[in-house]
Parts: sequence; structure tokens; C-alpha cells
Amino acid sequence: MKGKITRQLAAVMFTDIVGYTALMQKNEAVAMRIRSRHREVFESLHKIYNGEIIQYYGDGTLSVFKSAIEAANCAIQIQNLLQDGDPVPVRIGLHMGDIVYSETEVYGDGVNLASRIESMSVAGGILLSNKLNDELKNHPTISTISLGHFELKNIENPVEVFAISNEGIKVPLLQEISGKRKNNYKTIAVLPFANMSTSAENEYFSDGITEEIINALAKIKSLKVTSRTSSFFFKNKNVPIKQIAKELNVSAILEGSVRLAGDTMRITAQLIQTEEDFHFWSETWDRKLENIFEVQDEISLLIADKLREHFGHFEINEHLVTKPTESISAYEYCLKAKFHKNKWNPKDVETAISYYDKALKIDPNYSDALVGNADCYSFLGTTGFMPFEEAWGITIQYTNQAIELNDESSGVYYQLSNQAFFIGCDYDKSLTKMKKAIEINPNNADAQQFISFLYIIAGNRAKAKNHLDIALSINPLSDETHFFRSYFHYMIEDYQIALTMLNRCIANNNKNIPAHSIKTLCLLKLGKYEEVITYFDNVPEDVIIEGEKTGAIALAYAMKKDKAKTLQYQHLLEEQAKASNGFTSDSYLFLMHAVLGEVDKAFQWVEKSLQNKASLLLLRYTDPLVNDLKKDSRYTKYHKVIYPNSDEPQSIGPKKALLDEETTESYKNRLLALFEEEKPYLNSDLSLRSLANHLEIHPNQLSWLLNESIGKNFNEFVNHYRVEAFKKNANDPNNSHLSLIGLAYDSGFNSKTVFNTYFKKETGLTPKQFLKNQN
Repeated sequence: MKGKITRQLAAVMFTDIVGYTALMQKNEAVAMRIRSRHREVFESLHKIYNGEIIQYYGDGTLSVFKSAIEAANCAIQIQNLLQDGDPVPVRIGLHMGDIVYSETEVYGDGVNLASRIESMSVAGGILLSNKLNDELKNHPTISTISLGHFELKNIENPVEVFAISNEGIKVPLLQEISGKRKNNYKTIAVLPFANMSTSAENEYFSDGITEEIINALAKIKSLKVTSRTSSFFFKNKNVPIKQIAKELNVSAILEGSVRLAGDTMRITAQLIQTEEDFHFWSETWDRKLENIFEVQDEISLLIADKLREHFGHFEINEHLVTKPTESISAYEYCLKAKFHKNKWNPKDVETAISYYDKALKIDPNYSDALVGNADCYSFLGTTGFMPFEEAWGITIQYTNQAIELNDESSGVYYQLSNQAFFIGCDYDKSLTKMKKAIEINPNNADAQQFISFLYIIAGNRAKAKNHLDIALSINPLSDETHFFRSYFHYMIEDYQIALTMLNRCIANNNKNIPAHSIKTLCLLKLGKYEEVITYFDNVPEDVIIEGEKTGAIALAYAMKKDKAKTLQYQHLLEEQAKASNGFTSDSYLFLMHAVLGEVDKAFQWVEKSLQNKASLLLLRYTDPLVNDLKKDSRYTKYHKVIYPNSDEPQSIGPKKALLDEETTESYKNRLLALFEEEKPYLNSDLSLRSLANHLEIHPNQLSWLLNESIGKNFNEFVNHYRVEAFKKNANDPNNSHLSLIGLAYDSGFNSKTVFNTYFKKETGLTPKQFLKNQN
């Protein structure tokens, strides 16, 4: 290609009109009118948001922006305007990446990826890459939601795709997206086994069998098993297997049925390979009820064997199910208890306790029943439906009994972690016990959620995100997982994103107590004080915790600077805090001190809470509402006391750039000039550290510059230049004597595999295909 070539990091936008070709064939005049309106809106908004229109092609467009926020705002306004009157069905894709300008065209990875993402979208929707989404994190006016990782044509690695979720913008369902979601081939979901018994009352048994198989398979550490919550989302729903697999992101599904008749049972099970939607294994067992544990073990082992045969190696123990009790009656009571406990409301939890008690009366050493009762009482104590100390006292009793019987139970260590947190106010012990729970069972979604919570309150954002992603992969449809995601975003001050997620949690369950609580805090940080003052008027009375309600209203008046109302509600909080169950009200007094600038009183509260082992200190100390306290030297001192050994906490808040804008641009220009003039990429031993030394910049800063400013990692950046060098060398007649690999080595590559991989990634062709096209 001749002429001047320039490179630039830009936000790339692709748009097109959905169904335009069909409309042209049906009514050309209407189609032309729609296209004219699309272009009119497109051009006017690009002037406002400083976009550069590169190309019109039929019903589509290509444009670029210097700023990701301007590109996103322009896209939102395009959709808003085109929805007025007669809607124009436009889809939009955005990406932040490296583009190349020549005298006749624009091309490059940034253009290719934006085009792929746009083609996945739907009418009224705006999809964007993770690179562009990262640029929007400090802009609360734009909300986005991750749709997962997708494998895109001619793009080597899976790309995480996000959807803008602002009001009026269409967020596509997974089944509407025309892209292949990344799949982990060692993944399985166990769907609820159908109750084929003549009595509907036996549903607890079929549910119990399902849960036991899930728990058994979860013991295989190399196998990712979808949690009970997400699997049971599809209970009694007529959803195609392929759609279930897509939503759960699994490669295999187990389904089956259970029939009870007196003391006999028939269990059927079949495995489905989801990509092709075919059954590759099935079996039926006719057994006596007294053999239930042996059958569960047999089923689980067979499933594991078949998965290993089809999807690759992982280790399997001799047994996956051990006999938990000698009494079938106790086991049935335990299944009935789990059936009610899993509904997680006070009435059903109390029913569950009654069944666990019956099981323990028959077998006092039944570990599962002991842990189940501990779960129930901790729920009642934490949510305030039972006196805190009484509930946790009973919880501790059951947990201690359980660990004496089974010290390798993930559920027991999960409970011990909760006790250390809520009773002992001992962060270090809580973290240690939760790590043990995960070590025993990495598929314990509850443990993955809670450890992410422990890391985020201590400020370790990276570890929190890692465990949250694992929890999401295990339990993608759980409201609880999405609540923890919303809390993560609240703590890093992405309030609008957090609010969007919380609204979805509450829409699914209006009695979600923690979701209501964190939502009021989000609203406070967004300045919506009046909404907070009346918020609890629309919350079901049976889930309102008075301390939460009074505290939220008090904070709203304080932040609104209404002195009279602030004093009124602060006094009410102080009175509530004196009660035996006033721990929630007391914790809001800390937030009030911080918001009102009562710094000394705030730290006095911290000292008192440490002495009293008040667990809500762990929760409140790093809340964004106390940001003003973080300027005080005492804050860091207490942080180290409250969160010891939290794996080197990182500061909570939006990521800070390692270089300011001016310095970034300066180093970027030096880097690009160096590569054009001195061609360091021809040195096959070039490393990021040696390049950083040459530029006199810290390697961390160079890595940040490459990834965040240029949009490529070190290998992608360097090998792009090497591919271009290869193409130039291949077209030079003086090199006709060199082989393909010889040309690659002369271009800076030192590996045939790396060369072939990056060449195809850059060009979409193999080296041989490229050379053939040149001749």
C-alpha cells in the first residue's frame, strides 16, 4: 500500500439498520426514507460528539472518536433519537483499539473487532468490548452489563462483550445474540430430576437426589459444576437444552427422573452433549430405598467417567458419596429440611429446623443435619428474625458438633468463617476458614461469594473480582451472586452499575433484605435523598430492619443538610442502638459521624467496636460513605488492625492511571517513533523490561501504557510490527531464496508457532495463503 500511513488509538463505532435488505425488496421508498433519517441523525450527533465519519456502506456506517465517553454518549443519543416517532431499527458496536489510516482506507484490529461486536447486536442495542467498557468505569451516567465472553471470527482470544443498559437502550437476551459464547468443556449442569412418583409430596426426594449428585460431582476439583440455585432455575420450565446450556455456559447437562413406590425406587439419568444436543449416555437403576447412598455414588462415578471420556482428563476419587447416616428415615427428614431451607424465608427456615431436629433425634451424629441447623440459625440471627446472640449461640453449638464428626466438610468451614466474622469480629480467622472451605470444595458458590466479600471490604479488589467471577461461573443465575456483584460495584464507586444490578435483584425478589440495604446507600451516593427518605414505604413490612430504615433516612437528611431532621433521626438511631438487637442502628451511627464530619466521634466508635467485637465494624469501615475519614492518619492504622493479613489490600475506588495524560502521550509518541526508526522488534530477544529500560520508564508503566493507551499487550504490540516486517520482506525479490520460516526469523520471530498464530490473527490468512495471494 502506497502513501502515508498513520496509527492511532481510537474508539471505533459501527452501525447498521437491521432488516434493511429485506425492507428494500419490500418497499424501496420506505427503506430509503429510513436510511436518510439514520444518516441525518448520525451526522448531526457526530458533530456534537466530535466523531469522524469514515465511511458509509449501504445501510451501515464506520466512524471513530478520540474519546470512549464521547463515542458511548453519541451511540446512546443515536438510539434515543431513532426510537422517537417511527423507530429506525439500528444496532451499534463499539471498541477501543489501534487503527491504521492510509490515504484510502482505515483498517486494523480496532476496526475488525468493532465490526464483529456490531454484528452480534440487536435493534435498539449498543454492544461494546471490554476495552471500551474499561474507559467508562469512572462515568456513572453510563451503565453497562457484561454478557459474557464470546469467540469472534478471526479474533484469536475470546472477548468479553458488554451492553449499555441505560434507560431506553435495548439489552439483548443471550439467545438473541448472534455470537458463540466461550465454553468450558469440563463443565456440567445437573437439572432437577423429575418426580415421577404418584404423590407430589415426594418432590422433596427427587430434589434431594439432584442436590446430592451436584454435591458429589462438585468434589471433582477440575470439573466445574453449576450450583443448585442456577440449575433449579429451570425447574418445571420448558426450555430447550441448547438454551439452558447457553445461559449456564456448560458443555454437558444431566437430566433424569425419580419414582418412589413403597420401599423401592427407580432412578433414570441421561447425559447430553450440549453443543450438538445429543444423548451420549443413559442408565436406569431399580433399587431398594435402603441402597440410596450406594446408588448415588454409582451414578456420580459413572457420570464422572463419561465426562472424562468425552471432555478430557481430571482425577476422580474412589468414591464421591459417603454414607452420611445409617437411618433412611433421618435421611428423608434431612431432604425435607433442605427442601424448605432452600427457600430462604423465615417461615420455611423454621420448618426446616423442625425437620433437622427430627433427623437428629434419630441420629444425633448426622453431620449434614447439624450443619443444616447451623445454616438456619445463622440466617435467622443475621437477618434479625431471632435475637442475635441466641441464634449465633445455637449456631456455634451445632457447628462445633459437626466439625468433631467431619473436619473435611466445606460447609462446616463456611459456617466457621461466618462465625468468626459475625460473632468474633475476627477478619483474619474468617478469611482463613473461608479459604479452607474453598480448598475442600472450589465449587462451593456460597464460599466463593463470601470470600469475594471479605476481600472487597478489605480493599483487595483484584482477589475480590477473581472469586466473584468464579462464583458467577458456578452460579450464573443466582440473585445472591448478582447481589455480591452489585456490592462489589458499590464498593469501587460504580454506583449506577450497582444500582442497575440491585434493581434486577429486587425485581426478582422484593424481599431481598441486603439488596434493599445497599440500594439505599447507592441512592445516597447518587444524591437521591428524597427517594431514600420514602424508600421503605414500598418495601414489604416483614423484611424491614428498623435500624436500616432509620439509618438510611438519617443519612439522607444529613447529606441533604437538614439540621433539624438530622438531629431527630440521629437521636432515634442512638435510642435504637441501646437495645439488645440494636447493632444495625449502632453501625449507622458510624456512617453518620463520617458524613457529618465528626471525625473524632467516628474513631471513638471504631475503638469501642473493636473492644466489643462488633462485627458490623468489618462491614462499615471501608464503606464509600466514610471516604472523608480516609484522609485521617488514624484510618490506615485501624485498617491494619481490622483487616490483618488480607493479602496486601489495594485501595478501594476506581483504578488510577499510572501516568498522567500528558506523560502518557509523550511516552507513546517516543515508543511509536522508536519502533518506526530503530526497529527494536527485529531483535527476537526483545522483552518488556529491556524495552522499558531503553525508554527509561518503569516496566509497570510501560505495560500499563501498552494495554490501556494502545490497547495491546506487549506480545500483540511487538508481533504486529514483526508481521508487517515479514510482509515487506516476503515482497522483496532479494529474499526469494529464503523459506517462510527464514523470513519469519529475519522479521524478529523466534518460533514457528508464534509466527503462524500472530500472522493469522493480524491478517486472517495463513502465511502460505498470503504469499499465494501476492503472486
